[in-house]
Amino acid sequence: MTMRTRNLLTVAAALLLAGCSQNEITEMSPDANPAVGFNVYSGVQTKGTQTDVTALKTGFGVFAYHTNSQSWAAAASGAGPNFMYNQKVESSNGSAWTYTPVKYWPKDEEKVTFFAYGPHSTLSGSGVTVPAVGSITNAPKLTFTIESTNDAAKMTDFVVAKNDASATQDRTHANSASGVTFTFRHVLSRLTFEAKPSVELSTTTGAKGTTYVMVRTAKILQSLSPKFYKSGVLDCADESWSGKVTATSDYDITKVLALTDEKAIVNTPADQTSNKYDAVKLTSNTTPITLFTSNEYLFLIPETAKTGTGTTSAGDVTIRFDYDIVTVDTALGKGYAITHHTTDAKLPAGALKQGVAYKYTIEFGINEVKILTPAVENWGSEAPGNITV
Repeated sequence: MTMRTRNLLTVAAALLLAGCSQNEITEMSPDANPAVGFNVYSGVQTKGTQTDVTALKTGFGVFAYHTNSQSWAAAASGAGPNFMYNQKVESSNGSAWTYTPVKYWPKDEEKVTFFAYGPHSTLSGSGVTVPAVGSITNAPKLTFTIESTNDAAKMTDFVVAKNDASATQDRTHANSASGVTFTFRHVLSRLTFEAKPSVELSTTTGAKGTTYVMVRTAKILQSLSPKFYKSGVLDCADESWSGKVTATSDYDITKVLALTDEKAIVNTPADQTSNKYDAVKLTSNTTPITLFTSNEYLFLIPETAKTGTGTTSAGDVTIRFDYDIVTVDTALGKGYAITHHTTDAKLPAGALKQGVAYKYTIEFGINEVKILTPAVENWGSEAPGNITV
């Protein structure tokens, strides 16, 4: 089962709309050459979670191109970010948005074109990597690399401002008196999972015969996931991806699971890890449980644009889950029976469209051990015999 939602982040004029993040870049001075100022009201994401206000306060990046009297269309092929380069804009108090050094609008007839992305980054190796200033010609091309397995719970919700001819290109003090408008859009695919057992289980906690499905670990299988990409290059001009590199190893996502210590049930050290038994406990076939920690998601490099077809085959990305079936039984020495299982969840065809959120429900198989009506052999005829005393 899938659920597709579209998320839109807007930087707009001094206005916050519920459900839609809207911010503004506005002039801050009435002088002849006023400062280019930022007045932002809502936000870019935190790592591992969806877009929110707090995250944007830590900063987003701006590139600005001063093309003199030329339009962006005429100047783009030879232009570089000569006005702002990866300029970090942030807020320390939630109301004033600052950056340094402050820049001022050129003469009215001279044009400035803006690009922006979030979250702001000066790193390389994971998240967003910004090219050196001297290597940028035309709109910036940003390399995005998913976090290492150890940081799977900190995946980046990468957003890029729409290259808008009427809002971000050829801006002047005259045509931007009410503010330069950025419309940020999500350029990755977002995934989350919920789960349930294949049959309804007893919910009487700890009672004899109570059975649980315990989800223990999860990982994206590299060998079965040809559309799982480790990195790619995003062109800010049209939000297109190129240079996508497939992963070379499995990607452990156990850290994003909503694990709790269930050692009160599984209390034998041999079945535990470091004196713990971390798992997501499932019992209800009618009410799925969210597998991930609240508001955490996987953010993956998309296969196609939002208007494209997504992945072509089921299993282009495959996630392996390890789970146990635990049944309370006080007649046993350790008080329960436990069996270990593995299942592969194949994303259906049509997945991984850019800017689309997916919610999948996984059904973990559980099969009752049944005792059939027994067949009892006849004794047959008595065999004669003598006993000498």
